[in-house]
Amino acid sequence: MSQPGLTPSTRETWRLARLAALRTVLSLSALFGAYFLLPARPPRGGSDAPWLALALCVFGVVVGVQLHSIVKAPHPMIRAVETLTLTVPVFLLIFARSYLSGSLGDPASFSEPLDKTTALYFTVSCFATVGFGDIVAMSNPMRLLVTLQMLLDLVMLGALVKLFASAARRGIADRAQQP
Repeated sequence: MSQPGLTPSTRETWRLARLAALRTVLSLSALFGAYFLLPARPPRGGSDAPWLALALCVFGVVVGVQLHSIVKAPHPMIRAVETLTLTVPVFLLIFARSYLSGSLGDPASFSEPLDKTTALYFTVSCFATVGFGDIVAMSNPMRLLVTLQMLLDLVMLGALVKLFASAARRGIADRAQQP
């Protein structure tokens, strides 16, 4: 089915954009499905810090790999948007899981015990810098974790968007220079 007024190149770009959107929806469905379906447990040994540090390191490696894949992609802008659309929820789910685990280990660490939904809600409200105040970190370890998230949120909002956009521009420039 040919769309009037679109060049073959434009049609191909839209086809790739639709495929990227489908991949994103399926990936987000899998991520949120895993978050809500996998059982949550209190941290062993009283701290979830090693898991959080490992998850954030793996996250950083994945971001680095994605930067390279954006530059090498046939359509870098589509790849950059897809990557950003997946990266932010993964980041948020890492912290939501940490807050949930911390609350399960010490229900008094927040103003109310967290379940999966309220942990995600709290994480997103911190990320969005809304901070309604209905859920508040009450223990010092959780306050420090929330502070870490807020600092990393600034990095996510600024640096990652800039890095992905720069990688996409570089990929476009590289495509333009190829014979």
